[in-house]
Amino acid sequence: MLKVASVERSMLFNTLLAAFITISTSFLWAVGESRADAYISLYTLEYLVLKAILRPKKIVRDYIAVALLIAFSIFVAKRVLEVLGL
Repeated sequence: MLKVASVERSMLFNTLLAAFITISTSFLWAVGESRADAYISLYTLEYLVLKAILRPKKIVRDYIAVALLIAFSIFVAKRVLEVLGL
């Protein structure tokens, strides 16, 4: 029973992530967004929020989350510096 629940959570995570990415990509495209950092930032937020809520079982360390978080941090820092005029 325990293995079934973890498989179902992982399937739900993958299904929701695909749906959220499709919806956010469609929305960003519809509003004319062309910056890659906007897309990657949204994908990062979606991935991390779904991961925090559903907690799918991982066999190895989640290097994707680390890479996405680093990219997100770089993009946010870049935007903050632009706003501050530095």
